[in-house]
Amino acid sequence: MPLTQEQQIAVKKGTPIQWNGLTLFPIQVKDMDLFLAAQMGLTSSQQTLPGKYVVMRYLEALYALDYDVRTSGGKGAGLFNFVLLFLKLALRLEVIKGPNGEEYLPIQYRTERDNPRKLVALEIMQGESRVQITPQDFNQLREILAAQNGVELPDETLNPELVQAEKDLASKNTLNLKVDSESLIYSVSVKTHVPLEEIMEWTIRRFKLTERAVDRSTGHLVAALTEASGAKYKNGNPYPSWKYDRENDSSGVVELSGLINRLSGAVEAK
Repeated sequence: MPLTQEQQIAVKKGTPIQWNGLTLFPIQVKDMDLFLAAQMGLTSSQQTLPGKYVVMRYLEALYALDYDVRTSGGKGAGLFNFVLLFLKLALRLEVIKGPNGEEYLPIQYRTERDNPRKLVALEIMQGESRVQITPQDFNQLREILAAQNGVELPDETLNPELVQAEKDLASKNTLNLKVDSESLIYSVSVKTHVPLEEIMEWTIRRFKLTERAVDRSTGHLVAALTEASGAKYKNGNPYPSWKYDRENDSSGVVELSGLINRLSGAVEAK
């Protein structure tokens, strides 16, 4: 279900969204490391799961998968736990301490009485509100959380093998970089001349858009200088504009980490 106009405006403004009695907060940069792990709870493609999980609703499938792994003696796949972590961040839930010092989230889940692997609903306490989220509800919630935090959800209509092959090919065309969130945040701080402390309070979505704008602006300059030196791109300029990404072409939406490779491998002399 597409977002309402009111929800779309809130996403662009970076303000909280009210949904079914819950307040959804944009996740902030200071929680970047947790976010990077938690987003896998939203971005997993059901088409890559065994067939018996594909016919279920998304949240129901992730719960059943983890249940099956745990009851068979293995460790949980973790995808369902990543969903819970994402909800913790987006709802800003406080960790509760038990009488013996154990910690847990104010999230409970109900299953069918005769089928413990079938999830019926999550029950969440946010402040004074107790709200149930069914697997059907979560389909809409997932769309909102993804939009609010700049997360791209998988297209379940695409062939998963082809999608993975494209990702593998893209990874081969990037430099061998040591990627970590701290370096990324500091780099954006330096490029934008915004103090680190201020960036930490930004929403993840704002940070991602800013990062892309920096990449695009610098990439456009480098590509323009490359063409001015007498070279040309085999597949066209990957950064034809400093304002907009290339349409319908993955080469126009790449990070600068791959630009040098692109310049050396995709440029030919006139």
